[in-house]
Amino acid sequence: MRPIGLHLRLEEHLSELFEKALRLKSSIFQCFLLTQGSNQYLKISEEDIKKCQQLSKKFDAVYLHASYWVNLAGKRNNGWRAFQKEMALGKLLGFTHIIIHPGSATGCETKDEGIVYLSKALNKALSLEKDMKIVLENAAHAKKTVGGDLADFAKLLTLLNEPERIFFCIDTAHAHSFGYDIVDEKQQDLFLEKVEQIIGKDKLVLLHLNETSEKRGSFIDHHAALQKGQIGTAALQRFMKHPLCKDVPIILEIPLVETEAEEKQLLMLAKSWDKS
Repeated sequence: MRPIGLHLRLEEHLSELFEKALRLKSSIFQCFLLTQGSNQYLKISEEDIKKCQQLSKKFDAVYLHASYWVNLAGKRNNGWRAFQKEMALGKLLGFTHIIIHPGSATGCETKDEGIVYLSKALNKALSLEKDMKIVLENAAHAKKTVGGDLADFAKLLTLLNEPERIFFCIDTAHAHSFGYDIVDEKQQDLFLEKVEQIIGKDKLVLLHLNETSEKRGSFIDHHAALQKGQIGTAALQRFMKHPLCKDVPIILEIPLVETEAEEKQLLMLAKSWDKS
């Protein structure tokens, strides 16, 4: 059975998240390096680094989500140093993938100009990092935001020196909020056909199976708990079982809940969908 895990929120020690994921019986998980409710990097001790390095070996994959300071499509102040720092630290800690939002073409006259800046940053990153997989996620926003429209990725791939080394994550809530119809069965099939045409089956390495409380085409990135959103259980189940997606690992990015038991309940729900 494919791995299904959660995005977990940092509080004090990073190794605690590895231990929590093991308690949840999840062979994958995702997190930021920023502490919950702050814009500060977690201070990681040498002892914590060693624990993470040891615990990371128990997982199929561990996903680091880059901070929102990283905006590689921007002309200036694009967070390149933050991205470089997070890649290096993530690799040290045992993370296998780094997930980034493509960003917004801030300071650029057009979105296409931002795609060029993004390609230059990614080419540089690929020349520096040979082990961690760099994964781009589709966006919920429009205007100068790169990656809401899947056609942006088609343009980007033509500008990369090693396009085979850039991978992708599809977020269902983002696709819905951008305006893609993934609720209707036929329209969902058309969307996933487009994903396969532009990205390709081998480069789709992660699904963010997320619900949203926002209407389709709202351009608002706001997640909801499973069974409490606009997309609906039937559509999400079809999505995860589609031939393109049926073997792809899944991360759930759920709203903050009060207890670990609630997190486990939502994780078990998604796993039950995969079995049914």
